[in-house]
Amino acid sequence: MDRNFEKLAFWDDPVSRDGPRQMACDEALIHAAQLPILRIFRWQGCWVSAGYFADRDKTVRAHPELPFCRRWTGGGVVVHERDFTFALIVPRGEKLAGRPAGESYRQIHLALAKALRAHGIEAGLSAAATAMGECFAGPVEHDLVLDGTKIAGGAQRRTHKGLLHQGSVQGLPGLGRGFGKTLAHTLSSSVEEWAAPRDFEEQVETLAKDKYACADFLRGPRRANNLAAVATS
Repeated sequence: MDRNFEKLAFWDDPVSRDGPRQMACDEALIHAAQLPILRIFRWQGCWVSAGYFADRDKTVRAHPELPFCRRWTGGGVVVHERDFTFALIVPRGEKLAGRPAGESYRQIHLALAKALRAHGIEAGLSAAATAMGECFAGPVEHDLVLDGTKIAGGAQRRTHKGLLHQGSVQGLPGLGRGFGKTLAHTLSSSVEEWAAPRDFEEQVETLAKDKYACADFLRGPRRANNLAAVATS
């Protein structure tokens, strides 16, 4: 498999963030990205995230013990406890950003499967197309499965700036910076460390306060056509 990018920036985000700040960080990265960026990150405690169009009340009833956040991307409900989570930001000029949603999803998961194989884990792409509210209750097409069980899914959003893919790998404790760097080098043969601009954290705080922690955003859209979010898991 050819690598997806000529150059890639890798960011092992050192800040443990809550749900709204995780989502704000990914949106801020879209505006800051000059080349593709792979961010791996850790959560401040356990959270449940739901895709932009997911039902908040239903999610909260199913997971009353966990704080709730809403993603900017589509997709279903994901519990973040010991998962490996990452975001891939692809600027508009990159080929992957221009591919159809299903194909970009497949390409990213092919790279993820190759990185897992380098760590001795033989996962493959699913051919299933099962719609599930709970993202990891079952696979959809091009999710990653291991011994028949879904272990990786994701969701996407496209803007005039490019593509945001948010992904989660479940059930494989111990994946961390080492695996993140393997994934980065699977995506590109030229990888550099990414450093946040001076005012980046201020942008994250502003987005979290003004958008992702707001009650209106957490409730979800009133009309499905308010937002063009691409849901693939």
